[in-house]
Amino acid sequence: MELRRCRRRDGCRRDCAHDRTSDARLPWVTEGYGGWGGHEHHGTDPGTERTPVVFVHGNQRDACDWDVHAEFFRNRSYGGDELWAITFGSGSPSHDEMADQLDAFVSQVREHTGASSVAVVSHSLGVTGTRYWLHRDDRYDWVDTFVGLAGANHGTVLNSMAVRAGLTSGTYKITNFLRKDYHRLDDHPLADLNAEETPGDVDYYTVRGTEDPLFWNCLDSPALDGAENVAITADHDGARASLPAIERVFEWCSGQKPYNFRALLGSESGDGDEPARP
Repeated sequence: MELRRCRRRDGCRRDCAHDRTSDARLPWVTEGYGGWGGHEHHGTDPGTERTPVVFVHGNQRDACDWDVHAEFFRNRSYGGDELWAITFGSGSPSHDEMADQLDAFVSQVREHTGASSVAVVSHSLGVTGTRYWLHRDDRYDWVDTFVGLAGANHGTVLNSMAVRAGLTSGTYKITNFLRKDYHRLDDHPLADLNAEETPGDVDYYTVRGTEDPLFWNCLDSPALDGAENVAITADHDGARASLPAIERVFEWCSGQKPYNFRALLGSESGDGDEPARP
């Protein structure tokens, strides 16, 4: 039901006023993608003092998924030039489309901020999309922290069933890439991606929800060998949007606890010690 609702809204969970490829909320001209970020969009002073964070959405979603995360980070002294989110041109992009657009987006973030590397936080389809981009384009030196939330890193049984049922186009065009039985097939891209699960000089973290129906009969699919893998009581969206998930993401990206004085120092919110809640 949620997937159908988002599909009717061009991949936005809340009927966003911006087209998918709009660059109105970005400080550069885009081609084939949209999103938000930068001090003008967030209404903060310019400049960066820490590693910028790039948020990456999942299937039939967009950058609006990360608005609450941005508020949570801003209330803990992050500036607008440290917070970015991409919207892929298609609600259900292929892995090559995600890689192309991520390469362009992160390149612009690095140029705009002067940062040599970013932290990438991705959800659902965006998790394997980010990993595929890093692997295909060898961009591990562009990323210092990788956070994957509810990603089908080892495929899912439901995707295998969808392939057998012939559901391999449109919203379901990613099913063959994310099938659980990928290891039985010759030269499968997910097998290639998982030959080394946490390469490069990158800190890897994953979150899975214990109540996530996507991982029926494959609960450990989101975990990566060599990463810090955490399970929380949440469904598929809760692995991204619940307060425990947001707290983990903040801690991993910033290296600080979300409620200590240093994290809250500099917050412009008068009630900055009260967490923003999804």
